[in-house]
Amino acid sequence: MNNIKSLSLKLTIGFIFGISIVSFAGCQHPSPKSQSHEPSTEISATVPKSSQADEITSSVAVVPKISYQSTETGDVTREFKSDVRGLRGLRGLRGTCKQVKDDFALRLLVPKHAGRTLEAQPTLYWWVSQPLSDAEFTFILDKVPNTDDLEFSDPLIETTLNMSVSAGIQALPFSKVLSPEQANFDLEKDVEYQWTLLITCHPDFPSLDINATGTIRRIGPSTKLKNALETATDEELPYLYAKQGIWYDAMNTLSVQIQKQPKLHTVRADLLEQVGLQKVADYERQNF
Repeated sequence: MNNIKSLSLKLTIGFIFGISIVSFAGCQHPSPKSQSHEPSTEISATVPKSSQADEITSSVAVVPKISYQSTETGDVTREFKSDVRGLRGLRGLRGTCKQVKDDFALRLLVPKHAGRTLEAQPTLYWWVSQPLSDAEFTFILDKVPNTDDLEFSDPLIETTLNMSVSAGIQALPFSKVLSPEQANFDLEKDVEYQWTLLITCHPDFPSLDINATGTIRRIGPSTKLKNALETATDEELPYLYAKQGIWYDAMNTLSVQIQKQPKLHTVRADLLEQVGLQKVADYERQNF
């Protein structure tokens, strides 16, 4: 009899314990698997993916591509001579040339054919691969000689420039190469000029000079271009000049804007690359 009561009591306790377990299990939170979808649903509802993309797009300014349209054909008028590896140990070598490294390069920022300008006294641009201290340059400007004319004459402008420069692109306003007596000198329209920047390395051997040469032609704007320039914003000017093949003015307006908008260094690199100045374009991209 006692055994029957004991068995009955155990069954009752077991039944109650089983119900308790079921009830407790029903009160548990959902499993991690069921939770995994809730955070993404909540974030999506708060900040939709499309809204995030719109915010990113609006916060990044899009820089338009620039396109230089060369209108010149014929012979290449740009030249560089800056191989200085043979200068080492040469007696009588002049000051500036003692500073230059074996991979030194001097480049005029000009297209392969005559670059154009609308300005009577434009700003010219050049590039040097390393900094120079108290360097002496010679600037020379002359009309491109007629191949049928065998007479030699003095250059229109020949100026010595003493300056210290950092590596990279340099601006040379035309006014800086003019003497007081030449202050009113203007480029004539529709005349092709040749300009040269050189470093004299040895007074007795001109062939050792480091130099770069390019050409420039001043033109008058067409009525259509004049109207476009009058309505263009400052930001649009470099693109307008480049599209019309007016190299020097495109370079100058773009370089002036870079001082306030450094992101335009990439645009200038693209412009330089389009005329074959790859080394300068690479330097521009790597350093800015």
